Amino acid sequence: MKLGVFGSRTLKDSRVKEIIIDEIKKTGADTIVTTQEPLGVCTIAQQIAKERAMVLELHFLNFEKYSRGAFEHRSDDVIKASDKILLIHDGVSKGTSNELKRTEKFKKPYRYEILEQTDLEIQKRVDFKLDTFETNDDDLLDVDTDVDFDF
Repeated sequence: MKLGVFGSRTLKDSRVKEIIIDEIKKTGADTIVTTQEPLGVCTIAQQIAKERAMVLELHFLNFEKYSRGAFEHRSDDVIKASDKILLIHDGVSKGTSNELKRTEKFKKPYRYEILEQTDLEIQKRVDFKLDTFETNDDDLLDVDTDVDFDF
């Protein structure tokens, strides 16, 4: 079962993780399908897939193929590849609103949750693991790869 996940970039806290895990349990999903570029909900979905050793199917923007409508095509690809869609919305994001409309257009079963936004600065201090997962900081990748492992 493939669970497609969309959501607002402003939502990054434990409530999002709880909703995604709950939906995985309810549906028996073994694959998470989401988009690579947006942070927030999509990043948490990726992190959960990694933590649970689930299959993760990522879809990317393709501006070369779709000079116009790249965002819609990416959303459509996620929807088509999924058996059910989970949308976690801050009630403001136009992208998530559009993904809900597209999900309905394709007549896919879905779960839609609205969560109130929280203060992102407090959230960043509380959820350091997620911030580390999202960062592109090269210092975090400074790992000595010439280490011999004795098995």
